Amino acid sequence: MPSKKKKYNARFPPARIKKIMQTDEEIGKVAAAVPVIISRALELFLESLLRKACHVTQSRNAKTMTTSHLKQCIELEQQFDFLKDLVAAVPDMQGEGEEPHGEGERGPRRGRRPGAGRKNGGPGAKGKDPKQSGTDSEQEEDSEDSDSDGEEETPQPPPARPPLNFTSPGVPFAPLGPPALPGGLPGGLPPAPGPPPRP
Repeated sequence: MPSKKKKYNARFPPARIKKIMQTDEEIGKVAAAVPVIISRALELFLESLLRKACHVTQSRNAKTMTTSHLKQCIELEQQFDFLKDLVAAVPDMQGEGEEPHGEGERGPRRGRRPGAGRKNGGPGAKGKDPKQSGTDSEQEEDSEDSDSDGEEETPQPPPARPPLNFTSPGVPFAPLGPPALPGGLPGGLPPAPGPPPRP
């Protein structure tokens, strides 16, 4: 029996790559393998760029890779010269071993607050606390206003939690769906309950 070809599991969507390629008027039809190959080439390129940027970040004793680290990587490596125009506006690195926001100071937080991605502000949106309704910047301003003594608090690490051990109750494997009967009806279902008795 002939072996089946293994389908490449693309990290970047070949359909999107094909669509981008076809925005050029000179490109007509595109063979199916071309976007897959470009997807793999893009993956290898990004891996190379990020590994070198990671070395720059680690050499600066930083824990977070920033655009400045990428800029320095692009300027140091000759193979990335074609990207210099993209990073021209990025600020240069600060002094040796410094974090961008200084020691003990935190920059503005990025990321999601719990419930921020839900429509209408998430569960319980009607009775919102005024602090929850504002944006990150409004909340930061509110928290700055509430600091009366001007001293910064050092963040306390969360308390250590004991590890959780989950054990299986020993239930035998059950298929997710009931088997289908020849008539197309699902089998193994109990009969529908009758109407509830009236008092």
